[in-house]
Amino acid sequence: MENCKANINDCIVKEINFDDGGFAKVVITERKYDAKNSDDMKAVLSGCGLNYENLTDCKQIHSDIVRIIKSEDIGVTEEADAMITDIQDVPLMIYTADCVPIVLVDTKKKIIADIHAGWRGTYAEIVVKTIKSMLNNFGSNPEEIVAIIGPAIGPCCYEVSKELVDKFNTIVTNKDFKFYIIKEDRFHIDLTKINSYLLEKCGVKKENIHNLNICTSCQNDKFYSYRKDNKTDKRIGTIVQIKL
Repeated sequence: MENCKANINDCIVKEINFDDGGFAKVVITERKYDAKNSDDMKAVLSGCGLNYENLTDCKQIHSDIVRIIKSEDIGVTEEADAMITDIQDVPLMIYTADCVPIVLVDTKKKIIADIHAGWRGTYAEIVVKTIKSMLNNFGSNPEEIVAIIGPAIGPCCYEVSKELVDKFNTIVTNKDFKFYIIKEDRFHIDLTKINSYLLEKCGVKKENIHNLNICTSCQNDKFYSYRKDNKTDKRIGTIVQIKL
């Protein structure tokens, strides 16, 4: 995975090379742009060399629903929280503002996926279901998948109830695996760590999981945070597109 120079400021831009040519471009917007604003996204995608006309998203409902984007689905919005495609020049975009954005790229089969994983989606193991869908529909091998975990609220700031921690204990069974911390007798959960664990559980190599380790609450000057921004309706956009 390589950083590349963006044509537009205030975005994180990365490229993941395919094994035999071409690459997947990943763009994550910062606070200057609202992913829910069409003019902002036209500027971002145009500036980063992505195809705005084919931009495809979901009506996110904190589910474990995974969509396969075929030619007839381009530009269509349906209820789901993850998308997969093998079609080039079709940007997939998910919206977050504390929840975990996860991009998956099969570097051999040239498949991309974009995932929205809040605590509900994480608990429902949406990342696992997405990888299984990549395997079942496209023949992907988890060892050839590269993952990027984008900006999300970190355990430093994500205070939750003990009941929620107990709930996650039912899926995180490795006793050596600490997915929460306790500060001043209060529980703080680490959703990015749980999703990393689930990726490895699926067979994704640890060295292929790239957690940007950006807390949206701590770095609220650069990223939208639902908690820090008083339930803002503005969103970070995490976009991935196949470029051949």
